[in-house]
Amino acid sequence: MVSIRTLVAAAAAAAGVAGMYDGASAVKQLTPRNFDRVVGRTSQPTFVEFYAPWCGHCQRLEPEYERAAARTRGIAKFYAVNCDEESNRGLCTRFNVQGFPTLKVFNEKRSKRGLRRSVDYQGPRKASAMAKFARSMLPSLSTSLSSDELDKFVRGSDQPKAILLTTRPKPSDLWRGLAAHFDRRVSFAHVVDPEPQVLDRLGINELPAIAVFPDSTNTFEIYDGETQYGPLVKFVHRAAIAKQTAQSSEKKPEPSTLEVQQITTQADLERVCIEPAEQSPIPVMCIISVLALEPDYEESRTEHAQAISELEKVLTSQQLRSPHASSRASNDDDDEDGSANDTKLSPPFRVAWVNALDAAGQQIRKLFELSDDLPAVVAVSPHKSAVAPYHGAFTSTDILHWAEQCYQGRGLRRFALELSIADTNKAPAHDEL
Repeated sequence: MVSIRTLVAAAAAAAGVAGMYDGASAVKQLTPRNFDRVVGRTSQPTFVEFYAPWCGHCQRLEPEYERAAARTRGIAKFYAVNCDEESNRGLCTRFNVQGFPTLKVFNEKRSKRGLRRSVDYQGPRKASAMAKFARSMLPSLSTSLSSDELDKFVRGSDQPKAILLTTRPKPSDLWRGLAAHFDRRVSFAHVVDPEPQVLDRLGINELPAIAVFPDSTNTFEIYDGETQYGPLVKFVHRAAIAKQTAQSSEKKPEPSTLEVQQITTQADLERVCIEPAEQSPIPVMCIISVLALEPDYEESRTEHAQAISELEKVLTSQQLRSPHASSRASNDDDDEDGSANDTKLSPPFRVAWVNALDAAGQQIRKLFELSDDLPAVVAVSPHKSAVAPYHGAFTSTDILHWAEQCYQGRGLRRFALELSIADTNKAPAHDEL
């Protein structure tokens, strides 16, 4: 029998660790709402500890885990999931957590749905050992280029590029960490001992130097800040991703079809999803994302802007189709009719978002039986009377691949599309004076 003294001691211990990995910690907490999004947006080695606050082994691991996170900043991520929280237990079950602490390490490899694969960490639970393991798993995602290959690399695609020009024979862990952080969003490369004419053309006087190209043109920007992870992340994001998003916004020819539009009422839903499906010469599929936006909080606004940016890339990257090709959209045959060149091409996807905190968002989640994990995404095909929820990482590449599969009829399930959103935002009626 457990004594009163034992219960009191356990309660005191639990109270003492109630603040494990609090807001000031280098280790951030994950929940079902943000797990796939946070883990999926990077390819850096990612440790996730599944713990319980009352667990003695977890308490002893905490300071070592904190130190490992601090030592590997810029090359690895460290997170934690409190399995004692009722809302997190489904997440712990998903990863087959049998005891505490359980340490999973996610690598750069991904499933067909875009979810990162993980291995169990079985090494010593010391900061030095975990940091060493993280470094050993850091992928090499920077392409080695000669000076002659630089122009071809820049012109190869419209994806942003970050290029390191250096005299070191191999890129540092910092550069590899940056490449893993921006994986699938920015292409990284390095040029060892670049030719003088390359340096002259870029206006570089000393090495190492970093040049960022937001697209396939000769537009570039040279980094002139400190060689530290934080400033470098901000620079690459601003010079590459943010600038490309701004440029693509200027090029959008059809705001009605190539904008991520918010749905708050039934009229919005019909305008964005139903009417285009009825009027377009090709079958149209509506992709609705459920996002949580709290405008009063800067972090929420920042995360929302990043999510909208990913959705905008889905719109701008989608493959335009002709009526001839789309007539076979439900088949596995992807070959297009040769006469498509003589027909005006149309975008097959419309993309919208609803706020999970509003009535419309709550109704959309209930209507399509979406999980509580946010962001949530569902594809709606009015033409086929079918829907498909999305279960992958929240990146434009993965969402677009999934949407293309849905457009071919894969993964859709029949659904009685009696779409309606009650307009709960109307002002209440008042008696006239």
